[in-house]
Amino acid sequence: MEAGYPMMPALTRQVIGNLSSADRKLLDEVLTNAGFSYDDVAAKPNIEELSDLVIAHATNSGMADHRALEDHIKELIVGELLKVKNPDLSNHVRFLEGLRRRAFGRNCCVWIITTNYDLLFEAAAAQARVPLINGFCGVTTRFFDTALYDHVIGTVSKGRFVHVPQLTVKLIKLHGSLSWFANSDGVFEMHPDAINHSIVRTMVLPRRKKVIDTLAYPFDQIFGRARRSIGFECRYLVSCGFSFGDDHINQNIILPQLAAGRCRLVALCKEEPPGIAGFRGLPTFSAGFNDRSIAQGKDSAEATDLWSFSKFAGAFG
Repeated sequence: MEAGYPMMPALTRQVIGNLSSADRKLLDEVLTNAGFSYDDVAAKPNIEELSDLVIAHATNSGMADHRALEDHIKELIVGELLKVKNPDLSNHVRFLEGLRRRAFGRNCCVWIITTNYDLLFEAAAAQARVPLINGFCGVTTRFFDTALYDHVIGTVSKGRFVHVPQLTVKLIKLHGSLSWFANSDGVFEMHPDAINHSIVRTMVLPRRKKVIDTLAYPFDQIFGRARRSIGFECRYLVSCGFSFGDDHINQNIILPQLAAGRCRLVALCKEEPPGIAGFRGLPTFSAGFNDRSIAQGKDSAEATDLWSFSKFAGAFG
């Protein structure tokens, strides 16, 4: 949000406001059929809920115009995100520079796992001069290979490998990116503005039932890599501003590792999200909100503002 991207309410209003009159009529038909009406002030149902309703209606009706509405909504979502041409990278750069300082010149790997589509971490890592591995290899057009996450940066001298003494970030984007696209040869990455309308972007777009989309390539491999990271390479996980609204992430990636004691999670949110209900009481779970907190599964009166990314980044100095 602080970088300049719209959050769910604003994105919902922007997409609905840009629908053609014909598409808006179709959407109202879908909502009426499901017993809903759209409230623009509250931005409810939000774009995730609307996407699910449209997809369900298109599947049940089998009508081409409803399937086309689904595609139009996806295009509008991507279009709104692509409108952010000069995002504010200052907090992301400050965060990565703080991590680099705290590596104290040692070989150190930090994993960043996100559901966001933007390229804020990629751009900030270049500006902060922090090596970043995101599963792609190449130059202007890059190919996807999860084996790249197992690569390390170093030099060989006299037959001996030595790690480069610096921070490396390994970035996993669970729902894809504005810069990813697919064709018959696989999944690739290039600048988002270079991807035209004839190319399919590889993104799990906002919808409640995202789990269906994550079963297909490359997301099956990406989720598998995240599962093998959290609780193993990642023993300590901190989330900032994540709402835990994606149950397929909670149940398949995070909760099993917390319950088994293989990972500790600290969740920082402005308000307590419903998605953490299954984590409460676990000694491996802590959380901080603007009015209270949870410490190792137990409620506490202590509050925090670290759910704001600027405050979180500032905590690293």
